[in-house]
Parts: sequence; C-alpha cells; structure tokens
Amino acid sequence: MAERLRVEMMETGGWGGIHYYVYGLCNALAVEPVDLVWLTHEQHELKERPHFFPLAHVFRRENYLRTLGRLWRRWRQSRPKILHLQSLLAPRKEVLLFALCRLMGIRVVMTVHNVLPHELRSFERVLYNLYYRLADALILHSEQNRRRLLEMVPGLDQRRLHVVEHGNYAHFRDLELDQQVARQQLGLPPQAQVVLFFGALRPYKGVDLLIEVVGPVRRACPAALFVVAGQVLVGEGAQYERQAAALGLGPEDLQLRFSYLNTAQAIAYVCASDLVILPYREIYQSGVLLWAYSFGRPVLATRVGSFPECIEEGRSGWLVDKEDVEGLQQALIRILQDPEALVRAGAYARQLSDTRFGWAESARQTRHIYEALVDGGRA
Repeated sequence: MAERLRVEMMETGGWGGIHYYVYGLCNALAVEPVDLVWLTHEQHELKERPHFFPLAHVFRRENYLRTLGRLWRRWRQSRPKILHLQSLLAPRKEVLLFALCRLMGIRVVMTVHNVLPHELRSFERVLYNLYYRLADALILHSEQNRRRLLEMVPGLDQRRLHVVEHGNYAHFRDLELDQQVARQQLGLPPQAQVVLFFGALRPYKGVDLLIEVVGPVRRACPAALFVVAGQVLVGEGAQYERQAAALGLGPEDLQLRFSYLNTAQAIAYVCASDLVILPYREIYQSGVLLWAYSFGRPVLATRVGSFPECIEEGRSGWLVDKEDVEGLQQALIRILQDPEALVRAGAYARQLSDTRFGWAESARQTRHIYEALVDGGRA
C-alpha cells in the first residue's frame, strides 16, 4: 500500500478571510488520501467549529527565530513531505522558512491569494518575486491572477502554476438565518431592500464610491437601505461618516457599522441582505463573493480581477466598470426595480456555490499537485 502524503498547512493569522478559506480546504482534504495537519495561531477563531483533521497551535506573538526553531523541532518528528503556505508569518524574513524547508527536503506549495499586497510596501515586490521563484508549486484562484503573476515574475516556469477555484462557505450553513429573523437580530427594517457591503474596509474596496450613489438610488428606489458592516483596517471610519454627512445621508439611507464581524455576524448580515455590492477598485479574488453566493445572494461588482470569471452577468450578479459612479448608480436602480430578478439571481448564485465552487474538486486538484511534487520534484 502506498504511503499516504504527509502535508502541513500553514496559516498564521487565526482569523479573517484566509483562515476561513483554509478551514474549508482542510475539511475537504480530510477525505482525500492525505495525512494533513493545520498549523495555525494559538488563538484561532474557528476553534469551536467541527474539523476532521488535527490542529497544531504553532503561531503566537514571539520572536520569529523562536517560531522557526519550533517548526524545525516539529518537522524533525513529523517529517512532512509538503508544506502548503497560505499566509506568511513575517514577509521580510520568510526566506529563512524557505531555506529550512529546502534543508529538510520539504516541498513548498504556496497559495497566492494576492499576487502583491494591496497596500504595497517598497520592499515587498522584490521579496514576493523571490518567494514565487523559491516555491515548488503556486496555486492561484483565476486565470487573470495567473497572467498577472507571470507578468510580475518573467521567466517563471508556467508548469508550476495551477489555477484552482476558491471554494464556497456552505459548511457554515448551520448558521444560516431566515431573512426576517436576521433583520430582527441586526435591527434592520423588515420591508427594506438591503444593499450590503461587508468585510474589512480598505481604500481599494471603494466604499467612498458606494456612498456617492446612495442619495440618487434612494430617490429612485425609496425602499433601498445601504448597510456597510465591517472593521476599518486601513484609514478611518470617520472619513466615511464625514462623506455621508456632507451628502446629507441619514440612517434611513445608509448605516455605517464599523466593527469586526465574527462568523455568525457575517452570515447574519448576508442573510439580511437582498444584494451584496463590491465596488472594488482592484481585487485578486474575493471571499466576500463566495460568502454571498453560498447564502443565495447575488452580487453587483466591478470588472476587476477575478470578478468577470466568477460572475455570470444577469444570472448570478451584475458587473460595472470600476470607478464608474454613474454606471454603478444606474445598475443599482435597474436591479432594485426588478425584485424578481434579484431572487432568481440569488437562487442561481447558491447553485453555483454548490457546483462550480464546491470544495471536493478543489481538494482533488490540490492533492494532485502534492502528488506531482512528491513523485517528480516540481509540479
């Protein structure tokens, strides 16, 4: 009988989008012929959720070299064949991790969630270029991202790049709520048409563009209520509050709710909504899109990054040009004035979540990447 692959999945933060992604992938890989361990933070967010694989609480606030020493001692015992990197611990220093893996004969698979950080620091382009060359295999979530990576790292062997779909969040449907129950829980009016922006707030996500269209859309669609819910990670919430006040928007038009959303809260907001909006200026791939699809909500998004590959126009959602405030406004009015189309698109989005974005196929492809590395060096 062939030896099962020993894989360790490294996710360092213990919270947020990548953490949720890794949880779904690990549960799907648990039914594959892989011995998998998830290396995560000691205070990770999903500790109460069911999981079908062992966890190792490796990461904490401490000196980087101490963490690296802990990994070295661990790997002397566990002898993994593959380290699958989902996030980095310290971008300035991670070349040491690659060196340790090379020394111990561990193949490195790296999921490229973002080709480059959205708030790019001067040194990061050079470092990420190096890490992409050092990794044995790279997983991306769209053809567009594969092309962007090849443009950034000329001469990179294309055989090392693999496009694997971002999976859904159907495994959280035990927390799903009826729309009216969700609205009651969140203090939202029962008869409104709720247009939702949720998740971490950062300038590239275009919340300022969304605020610009609230007034005109409300005049055309009086039942519309815009809700922005999430933690401000870059910038200040006050800037959005000032913008809304300058436009004369009140809580009956726009509600700004700035706080971190745990799993249950994020799902409640999606369930309370009629439409999820993503007016992003740029993106690689968005977990928010998959949250919306997983709970049967259509999306209105901009033609950036992976969105055109994931959104079927008029079926699972709608697309507008980036930074086109007039186009965004007109699209919102058209969509909100056809509530039956919203319901149909939501149902189809849920269907897509369960078929195209199901985890089983993504896990199967990921396992084949592991096997190719072990059998032949680089995938």
